[in-house]
Amino acid sequence: MTTASRITAEADTLLDLLIEQCKDLESLLALSRGETAAVEARDFDEIIRITSERATLGERLEVYHRQIAEMRQRLGAAAETAMQSPTVTRIAELVNSVQAQDRQTQPLLLTVRQEVAQEQQHLNQVQRGLTAYLNEGRIPAVACDQLA
Repeated sequence: MTTASRITAEADTLLDLLIEQCKDLESLLALSRGETAAVEARDFDEIIRITSERATLGERLEVYHRQIAEMRQRLGAAAETAMQSPTVTRIAELVNSVQAQDRQTQPLLLTVRQEVAQEQQHLNQVQRGLTAYLNEGRIPAVACDQLA
């Protein structure tokens, strides 16, 4: 294989990696939007499911990032053509959209966390009151003075 054909093949592989990264980023954006909706609905099971899926996608995206960096280093200037593609522009847009969505979700999550903590504190207080009320009947009665 000649140097030119090897570079072309690796550039095609680089472009394939960029396309796969773009697909995963689109999925990540959909999950990020779903997470916002789940937080607003206080659907904690869905939040956990989405967080798990996001972690899996995040790991895969990290692998893509490392592979792309290695290929760019190997290809040198030849990689710049692939890096000028509309796919790379779309990747940047998706990354910015995911970050913007996460910035919107974070304060919602913090608010829900505070509300849940307050509800838990209130429930603990009610439970202590109920426990005290139930235990009241178990306290032995005060002995009456039989002389009276």
